[in-house]
Amino acid sequence: MIKLKAKTKHGDIEWKWKDTGHPSAEYKSIHHQWWIPKKSDLQIVSKVDILFKQDVKDEIWNDMQSDLDYLKDIYKLHKQNKKKIAQEEC
Repeated sequence: MIKLKAKTKHGDIEWKWKDTGHPSAEYKSIHHQWWIPKKSDLQIVSKVDILFKQDVKDEIWNDMQSDLDYLKDIYKLHKQNKKKIAQEEC
């Protein structure tokens, strides 16, 4: 299990990608080049007061948005380039 850490206003928090499902979010995060996670794939590992758990998850998720937007832009460019190459070959 891969545990990740984030600094939040509630302190240092350990979290991970879900390890259930087929394939699991954890597996996809390692083996799939273009995997875009969903918020529901994020799980808090640290013991956090139930009142703050959703706030912590939201804060971690919001901190990732610029990285996820960058990944989405790169993936979009990749698909455009692939399409362009396929059209040129025809």
